[in-house]
Amino acid sequence: MKRLNHLEPLDESLRLMPKPTLSKDKHIQIKNAILNTRAAPFKQKKKRNYKGIMTTVGALAAALMFAVLIYSYLDQDSEPTTMVLASLIDEDIHKISGSANGKSYQTEDEELIKQFYQDIGNMEFAETEEKNTDQKDIIMLYNANGEILTTFHFGAKDIVTIDDHQYKFDTTKWQDFKELFFTEENLVTENDVDSPNEQPENNEDVSLLMQQELAKSPSQRDWSKVLEYVKQGADPNNALLLAAKENNVAIVPELLDLKADANTTDGNSNTPIMLTTSVDVASSLIQHGADLVVRNKRGHNALVIAVYGHQTEMVKLLLEAGAEPNTIVHPDSTVPVLWMSEKFNDQEISELLLQHGATKLEEYDQEPWWVNDKESWWISQIPSLSEMLKRKEELLSAASIGRLPGVPDIQVPADINHFGYPFENLPANGGMIDVYGDHIFYIPKEQRFYRAYRYELNPGDHVTVADIEDELGVPSSTTTGDNGSIAMVYSLDHYDLKFYYDGTLSYPKNELDILSLELAYKEPGIIEHADSTFKLLVDQRLNDLANQVHPEKGVLFAPYLQLTSTPMTNKHSPVTFSAEEIPNILEDKNQYLWGYGSGSGLPINITPAEYLEDYVYTKDIPNVIYVNEQHLTAPEFFTETIRSIFPNAHMVQYSFNETVEGDDLSWVDLSLVFEEYKGEWKLVGILHNAWTP
Repeated sequence: MKRLNHLEPLDESLRLMPKPTLSKDKHIQIKNAILNTRAAPFKQKKKRNYKGIMTTVGALAAALMFAVLIYSYLDQDSEPTTMVLASLIDEDIHKISGSANGKSYQTEDEELIKQFYQDIGNMEFAETEEKNTDQKDIIMLYNANGEILTTFHFGAKDIVTIDDHQYKFDTTKWQDFKELFFTEENLVTENDVDSPNEQPENNEDVSLLMQQELAKSPSQRDWSKVLEYVKQGADPNNALLLAAKENNVAIVPELLDLKADANTTDGNSNTPIMLTTSVDVASSLIQHGADLVVRNKRGHNALVIAVYGHQTEMVKLLLEAGAEPNTIVHPDSTVPVLWMSEKFNDQEISELLLQHGATKLEEYDQEPWWVNDKESWWISQIPSLSEMLKRKEELLSAASIGRLPGVPDIQVPADINHFGYPFENLPANGGMIDVYGDHIFYIPKEQRFYRAYRYELNPGDHVTVADIEDELGVPSSTTTGDNGSIAMVYSLDHYDLKFYYDGTLSYPKNELDILSLELAYKEPGIIEHADSTFKLLVDQRLNDLANQVHPEKGVLFAPYLQLTSTPMTNKHSPVTFSAEEIPNILEDKNQYLWGYGSGSGLPINITPAEYLEDYVYTKDIPNVIYVNEQHLTAPEFFTETIRSIFPNAHMVQYSFNETVEGDDLSWVDLSLVFEEYKGEWKLVGILHNAWTP
């Protein structure tokens, strides 16, 4: 029951007054001017005995203001309406509910409601013609009787929809309130939701019920309820996005028939046809006008996504529906999807593109030196998380040195100079993301090393959150990732292994699919320590170098990687110096048998000073730096030989090209091997490898 309105007697008199023709803006301005004559500022109301007196005064002032406004506005141009929230509410707020990222929230906490008054109550809202097409967050205010006072639809920008009008506002206070309201404490779980015994009374109730239904897991969600809510007035677009993403062939056409927009977008500007991998779902969307040109926030349209996903039948459908065969991968690039499909070695997709008019561009026909169509790592070496989990010890062992099992070209940190031309460059977290086919690398601003590697699981690689926990145990922590996704973080000594899943829906663990895997390097780590050690070698600061040497094992020197054998002997013991001996080795006039020349077979019988000059190459800036990898002798050398001597070693290889001017076949590698000792990296090996003239 609404409380008594003391303005009602006056309202009848006002209704009898002559009514001039006013624009919508003028009408709203007049209404706001009347309502803003209230003596008290917008705050939580308390019962007071003089309420009737004050209301009467306000009513008389309103009548006078009304008369003045009518005649003063008749001949004036309309101006944008500015209002405060108080003009919409004349009752106390007793409950706040809302939804964000597919989850529902509510509170009756007096302190939080008071905070709403303080943060939002006196904000000014300026009417605008801009459309609030991307309505992300909803807030509903209720009175003591559970009736909705008003509803706010907040967009991604500084626009809010209130009673079908669009307003601009300062988002600062709204962001503050969001952080307090959209929390686990106010989250509505399935147990909190009672099934309604009767039809909801208005669209806002229906919308909230639908959001709660969509938030359920696929096995528990009742799509018939969702369809019924849509028929009762709920917006069908969020339901369409979810149904398309889940490839729900039965529900998508029904939602489209109920006027769902085939071109609605999610928070990443993905349309339903970008989310689905079902040809049947895509066909329904195309029949209802799905836009094949529009691009998402990453710059991809439906065809680019289909080629990226190796979806031959989807590519065929899109081309037959009119998709442009010469589509470029990203608006800021000139790389066409045909080039991308050829790099993936997707012959069927390439043929489809050519059949529909794709043009081979000359500049993309000439392969650079790093590309091999049949063996390019970004084509053939797509990791399988399902397979890696079957050998979890191998997965954890490889991840502990920045690698993935069975994928030798994946490494972090990784020198960008080792890679060829990426498919795309995208800004992210103050740095850049470089995309090489299915493989995504992150590099911080103004650095030369990729610090994180991620790949998205193929649709056939089905792994759930429950699968990860069953094999790897409870994660060290969880964190919010890109676009609201959640990452299960398994923290290793020097790396983090992260598994991302969709964080927008409250599924049971055995229904939450892992979307992507990330391997992230912790700074500072081995590369930073190796660089400082390399600098000591460059400057020949041997006293400082001695502090970096392993105090028990010393440091061994191995020309041409001769650790256990040489071309002349089956068994070889490399020269090793202790940490105490390092400061004086330049003065050591003894000749040592370090090994044998790789090409000549002659003994390398020289002093330490001569060896450092000839076999510890630090004369140039390295062209490429590799971590935990002997690049020119295959990674197996490191895992099999180095680890047999130093089981827990990490290694950094500095590679120098064309060390003899004019001879592009000349090269030298300097590898520094480290083991941890009492929590610190200590140098245990200095390895040399080089061309053999």
